[in-house]
Amino acid sequence: MSGLIIIPIYMIYVVIGFILFKWVLKLFKKRLNSIIVLVIVIFFPFWDIFAANGILKVLSYTTKPIIYEMPEKDKDGKIESIGVSLTRGYIDLDDYNMEFYKKTYADKVRDYVEYTARTKNPLYKDKKNLIAKVYLDPNSKKDYEIIEKSEARYIYKLVDSEDDTLLGFKIFKSQAEFIDTKKNKTIAVAPSIRVGTPYIMNLFRGGILMLISGGGGAPMFGTKPIITFEDCKNQLFDIKGL
Repeated sequence: MSGLIIIPIYMIYVVIGFILFKWVLKLFKKRLNSIIVLVIVIFFPFWDIFAANGILKVLSYTTKPIIYEMPEKDKDGKIESIGVSLTRGYIDLDDYNMEFYKKTYADKVRDYVEYTARTKNPLYKDKKNLIAKVYLDPNSKKDYEIIEKSEARYIYKLVDSEDDTLLGFKIFKSQAEFIDTKKNKTIAVAPSIRVGTPYIMNLFRGGILMLISGGGGAPMFGTKPIITFEDCKNQLFDIKGL
């Protein structure tokens, strides 16, 4: 929502909140400095976000990727192949530059790399999942092959872990497992953690104070999850642009 509307709404909340807080203190015959009361009122809508970020900060010291073994490489220092789950973006088969992909991976990958594929070719209009198997061997007779299921040696999958609770805050856990399909084993795990804030506070910020963005009503304030996927992927494959 526009800041021009949010500011007056928040100012009204602060004034009303200050008056009510002082009235409650007076009702119970309690005294508290007006500055302290004002600070409490101003920061009250965000107390749970501060607490959740504090929890995330503590958890960040123990939430690290775990690498059991590095990908195997041939005598030239190249790994066999990389699956579509590990690559970013997609390849437009109607307008592509295959040299870009070959230059990006030629020094690191021996056989091929997979990408999500898009095409207007009517032959594939009924296919939901198209994967371009981009061949990197300069002697290959074709640039790519269309497949519907990943065939690469190295892939990853996302696995939900058991959720937990800490100090009343919901802890959502998941982890990315990097898999060597040739050996059928997990070679590394990259955990992710998100801390949820109380529903009533989210409702208060969004429904009363209108602290939501204009594009779709997303919260303006929240917590940033711990995600170790990119760090783990970079350690394993060390390929710029992957």
